[in-house]
Formats: sequence, C-alpha cells, structure tokens
Amino acid sequence: SDERSPAAPNVPTLQELGYDASFVNWRGFFGAPSLSDAEAAEYQKLLADMYSTDAWQEVRDRNGWTEIFRPGPEFMTFLEGQEQVIGDLMRELGFL
Repeated sequence: SDERSPAAPNVPTLQELGYDASFVNWRGFFGAPSLSDAEAAEYQKLLADMYSTDAWQEVRDRNGWTEIFRPGPEFMTFLEGQEQVIGDLMRELGFL
C-alpha cells in the first residue's frame, strides 16, 4: 500500500523505506471451466453479499486487508493487469 496500514501503524511502507513499489496481496475465487453462466452469477452474488456484511468488515479490519473485491469480468480484467505487472517485474529481475 502507499499508506501505512491501520492494523500496523508502526510498520513503514515500502516507499518510506526508499523502494518505489507497492503490493497488494489479493485472493480470488475460481470456478471450473464447465461452470454455467447462471452458476457463476450465483457465486458472484453470494460473494458480493458476503463482502458487504459487517462480519466481513471486521475480518478485513482485524487483518489489515484492503477492499479490492472485483466480481466476474472485473476480476478477469484485474487478473490480466496483474499478469502484465508481475510478468514485467519477473523479466526486470531476470527470472523470465
């Protein structure tokens, strides 16, 4: 993150340590290729409902997690961007 986490306010950001970088540890839910559009929509609604609860907010706050929920096509766009960013970084570091 570009800002210190409220869950760990004494831990400096990478930028404060002199690194021009930020990183979000994201998680995702993936379905089988055979999942129908209707089934995928059900799961997306279930997850959206869960993410909007006070209980989930408490879990996020307790763990210092940011809200980056991206359902369906938004998640695919996010993944494509991550593939580019991580691929570029791996090439820059000489791993690819």
